[in-house]
Amino acid sequence: MKQKSKELKDEMYEWLLSEIRAAQVTGVPVAVDGKIYSIKEADELKGVMENHYYMKSYTGDEFGKIVRIDFDHITSV
Repeated sequence: MKQKSKELKDEMYEWLLSEIRAAQVTGVPVAVDGKIYSIKEADELKGVMENHYYMKSYTGDEFGKIVRIDFDHITSV
């Protein structure tokens, strides 16, 4: 069971990094637990994410354009 949990967390980490890469191309900031991260901080981010699962949400402006992507940890999967 522990191996499956580690695999899920590794998948989530890779998913988050791909989201950050895509967002950086368009200039949209990505925050994890309220802190803005860039792809340059991938190692730090892995340490932050190590013991949590995350859910993605979007913040839009008055025209519906995405202006920020947030990942917030959730307590259960």
